[in-house]
Amino acid sequence: MQTTNKQTARFHLTLKSGNVKTGPIPVSTSSNSTCPDACPLKSKGCYAGAGGPLALHWRKVSEQGRGDDWQTFVSRISGLPSGQLWRHNQAGDLPGENNAIDTDMLAQLVDANAGKRGWTYTHKPVVGDGNEATCNRAAVRDANARGFTINLSADNLAEADELKNADCGPVVVVLPVGSPLAMTTPAGHKVIVCPAQRPGSAATCATCGLCQRQRSVIVGFLAHGPQARAASAIAAN
Repeated sequence: MQTTNKQTARFHLTLKSGNVKTGPIPVSTSSNSTCPDACPLKSKGCYAGAGGPLALHWRKVSEQGRGDDWQTFVSRISGLPSGQLWRHNQAGDLPGENNAIDTDMLAQLVDANAGKRGWTYTHKPVVGDGNEATCNRAAVRDANARGFTINLSADNLAEADELKNADCGPVVVVLPVGSPLAMTTPAGHKVIVCPAQRPGSAATCATCGLCQRQRSVIVGFLAHGPQARAASAIAAN
């Protein structure tokens, strides 16, 4: 399924992130056209679009004022050192406009990641019998099997169970502010809060790497950022 407008979408790679939560590792940003309507945070609740340096950076990438075309971006990923931990998409989603994954572009990214430790998150739909969800599910499963970790993003605990049942990748979930540090989903799947969000923790993505691993445990992210209240309300449903 080929859906991304390769002439307009831009992809930016920061070789050393200045984000204290991520730590000094490479991070990328993709145009907002990659974000699916299936994500309820798209219009309200997205931490990346609420203002501040990341929102400004994302806007410049989305408006083609910053970043690279796809082939240049993929070449830059290929050039990362062997074993490098890196995060794809501090803002944006997998290649492909709206809900669909561009499977050719994702396969190119997976190839470029060979020998590296890349990971990302997606709200692209993978649940259901429709052609779009079926194609997305197969592409995500293949990427995870080939070493590029794609976490399926759930917006509440019930949806986390649905994504676990899709059986194509590890799962993360947004949690309401004030949630306990460990819990289970309605179906009994274990959920732990991101180590970096635990009181007194000095963990960063660079020192933790949990989201890059293939795992059974669901990682929960407490709603945060300027739109934490909106995200928390969605997660509570």
